[in-house]
Amino acid sequence: MNRHELQARLADVRGVMFDIDGCLVLSDGPSGHGGDVLPGAREAIELVRRTGRSVAAFTNGSMQTPAQIGASLRAHGLDLRDDEVLTPAVVAAETMQTLYQDRPILVFGGRGVRDDFERRGLNLVDIDRALAGEPTNAAAVVIGWDTDFGKDKLQAAAEAVLAGAAIYATSDAPSFASKERLNVGVSGFIAAGLSHVTGRPYRVLGKPSQEAINVLAHRLRVTPSRMLIIGDDLTLECSMARTAGALGALVTTGTHSAADAAAAPPEQRPDFVVDGLSELVELFSLASEDTAARLG
Repeated sequence: MNRHELQARLADVRGVMFDIDGCLVLSDGPSGHGGDVLPGAREAIELVRRTGRSVAAFTNGSMQTPAQIGASLRAHGLDLRDDEVLTPAVVAAETMQTLYQDRPILVFGGRGVRDDFERRGLNLVDIDRALAGEPTNAAAVVIGWDTDFGKDKLQAAAEAVLAGAAIYATSDAPSFASKERLNVGVSGFIAAGLSHVTGRPYRVLGKPSQEAINVLAHRLRVTPSRMLIIGDDLTLECSMARTAGALGALVTTGTHSAADAAAAPPEQRPDFVVDGLSELVELFSLASEDTAARLG
């Protein structure tokens, strides 16, 4: 994509999705908890708002609720409302409500996973009864961030799957961008183990899934072709943009580099690469100036 094509696409963008870890903030905690806000993050969000575009911050972590994440981001000075924060647990709850309605669902995870399921009044299997060996009649097993997942939970989940329940994972990202230590993923680790035990495949509902794209488009109130999806991971945000037909950008402040982007397969390749969100602000400003000049 040449400069003029990029400026035209940027000018046409009406909704922007920012990844959180490695894009807006860099920390060793979940979804930006603690750590440091990255240069240009505040200005990028302010520009999106000032130009009348919609905004969302979408993490692939499910340890915290959107309200908890929103509070953490605002503590960093990032102007984001709770309803502008998305997690894969939100996508999972909406998907389960559509697919299974009032059928029983076995959900593994803490408050960050279960909160949206409970808010929607979904029929959640009692974990204690499942652990006691009682039949769950579950139509689906949803695996989220559950650091207490051990042998007993694996047994209960496997029995539900072998009895016919489908397996869903909020995410299977192996790790997330972090400030110093490796920030490992949990949900995918559990889902892969459950799949290994049962011989049944699992479906990911977080980024870069079609389910995640659908929820994001509804939240941003724009068609995917008029979205900008920006993040630090080629396999998540850039892949999601390609699948959606959105404009995709890699920011090199987290997991992947410009060299990684150049070597990436077509289905993961971003439309453009920036070294930080300050550079994105400059590109948006140039696109606006170019549009104004052409219209003038």
